[in-house]
Amino acid sequence: MGRASRDKRDIYYRKAKEEGWRARSAFKLLQIDEEFNIFQGVKRVVDLCAAPGSWSQVSSDDS
Repeated sequence: MGRASRDKRDIYYRKAKEEGWRARSAFKLLQIDEEFNIFQGVKRVVDLCAAPGSWSQVSSDDS
């Protein structure tokens, strides 16, 4: 893939990089957690086969 294909990536890809998230999927997980509180009362999370690991990053975020 050349430079032109990198320039066409969507807004969530660029926003994730600007905000320090590993991947754009972090925004979907944040949205799911906001609606369903999936991390409420959770003490441990296992992220199997995580690459690039944005789900682990979001689940361990204290904010």
